[in-house]
Amino acid sequence: MMLARASYVVPILITLLWVGPLVGEENGCIACHKSEDFYARQPKLHRYYQDWGNSLHSQVGVTCDDCHGGDASTTGMEQAHVGVFPVNDPRSLLHFTRQPETCGSCHQDKQTQFEESKHFGALIMQAGSAPTCTTCHPAMNKRPSYQNIVLNACRSCHAPGNRQGLPAVVEEAETLLRHVNMAEGMLGWTSLHYAAQQWPGDSRKRVISLEEHYQDIVSRIHRFDLAASEQATINLLDELRAIFDAEKRAKQGGTGKAP
Repeated sequence: MMLARASYVVPILITLLWVGPLVGEENGCIACHKSEDFYARQPKLHRYYQDWGNSLHSQVGVTCDDCHGGDASTTGMEQAHVGVFPVNDPRSLLHFTRQPETCGSCHQDKQTQFEESKHFGALIMQAGSAPTCTTCHPAMNKRPSYQNIVLNACRSCHAPGNRQGLPAVVEEAETLLRHVNMAEGMLGWTSLHYAAQQWPGDSRKRVISLEEHYQDIVSRIHRFDLAASEQATINLLDELRAIFDAEKRAKQGGTGKAP
């Protein structure tokens, strides 16, 4: 479970490590899949290309071959698709068992965190009976994840009375996601507020500390440690509310000064 990040905290909170070529340096995959001729022959794959074009992966220069394999340096269809397999083929870089490694080529820290979870063990040992990366993070979404996507994934195994006898944690997950989204929004407000005040006192250091706290929560979530994640989120919300309340009191007192 990883939450979508608001645009005002992207520079600090997004951990994409990709430094490859910009999308403007067009490769063979893009040249073929975006063409009108390709749309006429393969409308479904063309729509997939359009979804990619609107995604965060596109914005940071991650192209088809980075995740699917193949040779983007050629325009020949057969040569370009060497090493590309259907996602249900264990040889595919996007097979459910290989996704942590594939996604981890850019998101190393998230891969490490996920591999420390019980879900990762179940994913490998029980033939996919646990979530993998795209269960919670559809790669072509404009935002990395949505609360309903994550909760639906949780419900598929952890609904009350489930056949596997797994813990019924959907309500806990829903509460956690709601609180983390609140914290994310308040963290964004806090950063904007202090920036507008020209970063008074030790405010910049304080915001960095709060952002590190938020990242620690994200790490716990990728380990599926719900109890620790919830407590850490409550603690972060308390810190952020204290800032918000202090600013409110300052305005009511007519000082207009940042807390």
